Amino acid sequence: MYTLYFPCTYCKKEHPKVLPNKTSAVLRITNGEKNIFCNLDCRKLWHEQQRRTATCLNCEKEFWQEHKTKKFCSRECYGDHMKNNPADYNLPTKAGHMHQTMDKQAAIAKMLITKQERGQMIEWNNAEWKQYWRRCNHLTRKIRSQMLESWDGFDYIDGEYIKDNLKLHFLDRNYPSLDHIKSRSQCFKEGLSPYEATSPENLAWTKRVNNSKKYNKKLGS
Repeated sequence: MYTLYFPCTYCKKEHPKVLPNKTSAVLRITNGEKNIFCNLDCRKLWHEQQRRTATCLNCEKEFWQEHKTKKFCSRECYGDHMKNNPADYNLPTKAGHMHQTMDKQAAIAKMLITKQERGQMIEWNNAEWKQYWRRCNHLTRKIRSQMLESWDGFDYIDGEYIKDNLKLHFLDRNYPSLDHIKSRSQCFKEGLSPYEATSPENLAWTKRVNNSKKYNKKLGS
């Protein structure tokens, strides 16, 4: 064991450092390549001295620059600057090169094979009912806004105008709900995919109460 004295990088006071042997670490310390501090306070104060301010290239706000090469205050500013100045990052050239070299059909085929191998793709002909039901729910929520925009406001079951019922609480029995004309369970039995079960042709607006009556009638049959 060796006890050597080195000056603290911040306060310059001699500080004992116990080392197991005279390794390259000693040389790094003596050459000034490694910082030594006599306590945590000196370490903290030294690091605060090293920090400098810089102006963000995107939002032009001042920020603490941890490294000399850092030019943006956040990842968001870096992304915005890249989006607004694609030529500075040579993005058009890179994109053109990618389009020239990439076989899109081959890339898609490879992606599908990879997803199937990892179990990330479901073959809907062999899917379980729970998986099918969840995907239908997801797709129905996704298409809801589109169906609402194209809707004429009439209940497809009883013909009543119910678009104003959207102002009601969403749990109200007269609140409009998006119904599957051919039920999901029937689509599942017929081997239709969730995408076919939730296509605009199989979705229509009706009141919650009508939707419930339709479901209960199906259970009773």
